[in-house]
Amino acid sequence: MTEQELLETLTRVVTTMNQTGVRFAVGGGCAVYARGGPPSDHDVDLFLKEEDLPVAVKALVAAGLRAVEPPEDWLSKVYDGDRLVDLIFRPNYRPVTDELLDRASLMRIGPTAAPVLSGTDLLIDKVLVLEAHRCDFTPLLRVARDLREQVDWRRVTEETAESPYAAAFLGLLEALGIIERRETPMPETPQYLVAHLTKAIAEDPRTAELGVRVTVRGDHVHLSGEVACENRKAELDAVVRDYVSTELVHNDVRVSDSREPTHHEDLR
Repeated sequence: MTEQELLETLTRVVTTMNQTGVRFAVGGGCAVYARGGPPSDHDVDLFLKEEDLPVAVKALVAAGLRAVEPPEDWLSKVYDGDRLVDLIFRPNYRPVTDELLDRASLMRIGPTAAPVLSGTDLLIDKVLVLEAHRCDFTPLLRVARDLREQVDWRRVTEETAESPYAAAFLGLLEALGIIERRETPMPETPQYLVAHLTKAIAEDPRTAELGVRVTVRGDHVHLSGEVACENRKAELDAVVRDYVSTELVHNDVRVSDSREPTHHEDLR
């Protein structure tokens, strides 16, 4: 597919989508091209909310495109002849939201104009695609060079923190001087945070507890287990909140009943 053919399909899709009232943003290679990056000859990517997908597909089919049911559960596909259009509602298993669409900018893309994902959201999406079987940094390096002034690299770091492949790519960008070295360290992965907090609870003189379990679910830290008294449970909160903000800590630790047995119990 040539660049001209891709832009023709993009124009047809954007014109149709503008008549539906459905909010969308152009992503992928077309968005990179709109923001000054290398041209794309692969496919057209549109980002939209999942609840708007049926309306979008119906309108595009009515405009002459052909719908195909894909095996993936995070997008739908339509074809303009042999030119693929991906309708993406859950990129990298993160839902498309109004906030993401709000950050898009209306930009010229060849003969049409359309909302285009922000440079930051584009890089987050592309970096999160990296994995063991898709770890080619070469095309991403050029995109990062061309768009670097349009990207909030701190947010990219934060939102890709759980990916070791993203960490490696961002480290390479720093080493090559494409981006500045970040002043703040990379956020800890859940595994490192669990180990860090477990060690702190065991070694801090306020707690010195080895029987407390730390679990990280998303941004939230959950404490479970058993301690001897209410004061010790309160101290656990204090120790953990030296590292994690208050609203993200859930202390479900139980206080054991260490009271002396009653006289009646002694006689049994």
